[in-house]
Amino acid sequence: MKFASVLLLFTLLARLPVCAQAVTPSNGDATSAAQPATQTAPSPPRNIMPIGLNHKPNPTNPPPEIARSIDLFFKTLRGSETAATANDSDFYEKAYDTFFAGTALGAQKEKMSIFVSKTQEAFGLYGPLKDYEIFDNYSIGSNVLVLTYLTRHSMQPLRWRFIYYRPDKTWTLINMGFDDVLLDMLD
Repeated sequence: MKFASVLLLFTLLARLPVCAQAVTPSNGDATSAAQPATQTAPSPPRNIMPIGLNHKPNPTNPPPEIARSIDLFFKTLRGSETAATANDSDFYEKAYDTFFAGTALGAQKEKMSIFVSKTQEAFGLYGPLKDYEIFDNYSIGSNVLVLTYLTRHSMQPLRWRFIYYRPDKTWTLINMGFDDVLLDMLD
């Protein structure tokens, strides 16, 4: 039941609007109506994946087709920091373009742009990606796979969550995220 609620949370977060929304004043003020106020959508919680206290991490590798795409994703991100154009978002965009190719996330260009900018911002704060490792691998039923990776940076690690779904014979990425919240991983 706990896993189903986590999946539901990720599904709901994926559907939240990511752009500012215009708000029409409810007081009917004509001067206010000429200049509609804008209200930004609330930021999603920084903690993208609370881990249950009874869950012991299982750091086994995912199926090879998933492991290859995640490896390529992280290696491309790692290359972005060693290139002469480390401040250029091209490497970040390339990493996400390749990783999201063929997924519903790849069609959401606005969301991908946010991923690129947030990743670039995080790497600017915590330092370049040095390496990565799997922290947890668990399934919800036989067709949902939840993977948690840690990336190592100069200042502190980042935690990444990938959710894959298998509607037929192939796995497809349906959601992902990363954060810098590590306290709930401590026992």
